[in-house]
Amino acid sequence: MDSMPEPLPLPPAPSRLPRPRAGLLIAVLLLSFVLGLAWLVAGQWQTESSRAALEDLRARSVRLHHLDTLLLQMLDAESSVRGYLLTRNPVYLRPYQEGQAGLEATLGALRADAWTDEGQRETVDHLALLIDMRWSLLTQAIERGVPPTAVQPDGGTGKQVTDDIRARILTLRAATQAEIDATQDGAFARFADARTMNRVLGASVLALLLVLVVVLYRQDRLRERMAQLLHSENERLHTEVAHRTQELSSLASYLTNAREAEKARLARELHDELGALLTAAKLDAGWIVRTLPADSLAPLRGRFDRLLDTLNQGIALKRKVVADLRPPLLSELGLVEALRALPDSGDIGEHGGALEIDLPESLPELPPPTALALYRIAQEALTNVRRYAQATRVRLRLRIEGDELELTVEDNGVGFDPAARGDDRHGLAGMAHRVQMLAGRLDIDSAPGQGTRITARVPFARMH
Repeated sequence: MDSMPEPLPLPPAPSRLPRPRAGLLIAVLLLSFVLGLAWLVAGQWQTESSRAALEDLRARSVRLHHLDTLLLQMLDAESSVRGYLLTRNPVYLRPYQEGQAGLEATLGALRADAWTDEGQRETVDHLALLIDMRWSLLTQAIERGVPPTAVQPDGGTGKQVTDDIRARILTLRAATQAEIDATQDGAFARFADARTMNRVLGASVLALLLVLVVVLYRQDRLRERMAQLLHSENERLHTEVAHRTQELSSLASYLTNAREAEKARLARELHDELGALLTAAKLDAGWIVRTLPADSLAPLRGRFDRLLDTLNQGIALKRKVVADLRPPLLSELGLVEALRALPDSGDIGEHGGALEIDLPESLPELPPPTALALYRIAQEALTNVRRYAQATRVRLRLRIEGDELELTVEDNGVGFDPAARGDDRHGLAGMAHRVQMLAGRLDIDSAPGQGTRITARVPFARMH
């Protein structure tokens, strides 16, 4: 069910509204991404450098342990041999007997260490030779049964070799400790640099986040402003459309009333002036026929008969035109009788359509504008049926439904699509406007091949 007329579409919104600056937001987001990526890379670099420093410290600490272990194993072997030679107790020889394998393992670990200085690696090799030499001296002392330092005031060759071993171990240990200190200093320096970088990057990211918050806040304010502008613009457009619609409605009402007034004026002039002229001409023609002698009238009798017939047709045509312009039955007998006489006016019947009339016996007296509007709607609807519907059955019904007076014209014709817009729908628009003038509504129910039903409803309580 479609109602007429539909509301007018709103004009497009103006293009002078402010636009959000998306470029700034994209730039801030991109810069934040770059700084975040830099922060991530810096953190990864700091982690890797810290791990490398810790592994280096652990390796050098293990080297220190090996050097200390080597010196301790050598001194334990010397003490073991000295105790055995002094006491001749074989128990004292156990550290010596078990120490050679430990010395070889410790020396192997030192040789396998990643020495960065070639001189240190040569020192380790020379240290291994000194230890072999010292171990040979200890073995000889056990075989002779006399300590090698017993007859020598300076301790002899064994003490010199031991002192040389201790000096070289201490040299390697000092160099390793210096490397550990340098590694620690470098790690601390990198920690300081990383902390400074983290502070800079963190402050930059926080600043960008603050800028992003400010930008988003301004974007939100801008959207609110745009929404307010759109709302105010829509309100203005709605007001303007309502005002223009009211102007058009008033103009249409004025034109409709002016057209009906002009029709009434033409009907009066045709009835009074043309009717009087045609009637006078008919009376004069009849007087001439009656006054002429029979012998003079005989040759002109045919022409006078055609003249009288033409005058009668003119009078009948005048009555029909006057009835179309201002139906006399509407003003004299009311809406019901005017509608009942519509089939006699020739508005339907060209396609063999039969009109069914369902009208009340009587109605309360209606205001002339209301009766005329409903009559014109029925007249226009039946005219459309005659022109377009190709219907075989048409029904005209008028009834009271509650507080409304309902007029329905229904046919079983070809129908149409009410939603389709066309330039030839002025009749339907005129019906809708007439109903709107009475504060009513017009409903059109139709579909291709399913006939058409037009229903006009106007408030009945206002017509008392």
